[in-house]
Amino acid sequence: MATYKDLKGTSVQVVSSDPSNPVIGQIWYNTSSNTLKGFELQLEAWTTAAPFTGVNPDSNSKSDPCGAGTQTAALMFGSLDAPNTIYTLEYNGTSWTTGGDMGTQRTRLSGGGTQTAAFAAGGKNPSNSVTATCEEYNGTAWTGGGNMNTAREELAAAGIQTAGLIFGGDVDPAASNATEEYDGSSWTNGGSMGTAQKFLAGCGVQTAAVAFGGQQNQTKTEEYDGSSWTAGGNMGTGKYLLGAAGLQTAALAIGGMGGSPNNLCQSYNGTSWTNAASLNTTTTTQIGAAGTRNLALAFGGQSAGGNTEEYNSGGPATVTINDA
Repeated sequence: MATYKDLKGTSVQVVSSDPSNPVIGQIWYNTSSNTLKGFELQLEAWTTAAPFTGVNPDSNSKSDPCGAGTQTAALMFGSLDAPNTIYTLEYNGTSWTTGGDMGTQRTRLSGGGTQTAAFAAGGKNPSNSVTATCEEYNGTAWTGGGNMNTAREELAAAGIQTAGLIFGGDVDPAASNATEEYDGSSWTNGGSMGTAQKFLAGCGVQTAAVAFGGQQNQTKTEEYDGSSWTAGGNMGTGKYLLGAAGLQTAALAIGGMGGSPNNLCQSYNGTSWTNAASLNTTTTTQIGAAGTRNLALAFGGQSAGGNTEEYNSGGPATVTINDA
């Protein structure tokens, strides 16, 4: 028989674990987490979260940062804004803190992985030369990894530290269609993209990635299966200098430049794109991102300063109720 506890004048079920099949409007008290919870229907939206302004002396803004991890355990690294191109910031779902500095100062790089196991590849160094440098992060410090076969900047990445993928980019001065796969120590060449592209975005895993957007407002989407790229559904609005989160069959394109900087977001289901809720910041290009299509995190950008926003795709969800 269920037991009940009176909280704030409302009788609710007391349980040691969350119900496996709750219904909309159901409320319960979880004794294991000591929290009051409920099951509700949430709307799709971006919400403003804690900014990273002032976390370290030079983190008041970050244009074109890289992102890795999840909405509640994210990593931000690299930037166009000197001197903070080496700085790393970590997000815990509530606030940002400073992580270990990168060993190589560079801009226009890319990377992937998790907050405690990330990789950063490519970019342009202070002498204005493209680089093949790769570094790995362990949650505390960056160390040198295996260099890419081809130096490039303005590239995209997917995957994890021990199974990474980079594709496209600029080999100075031409756009590239080359793909490289990383095993945590060295890079090997993968299948070439159908279209050479730079300032593109991408996400997914090494054997199931998606690439989209690029310079000149490209609408093209390509999908990678671990050996070759094939065409996917075209984006409704062409973008470049955009952010990306998610997987090959569940991706989110965030902000970017489409004629002018804008806050438009688009969602991909592996076949076609649809418009998603727009960012609150109205003009956002060169933005960083992490997370999934349903729970994404966006940060920085050319016009966004130290802004951070969290995305929820909506639908039924278990939430913690403030019992203060």
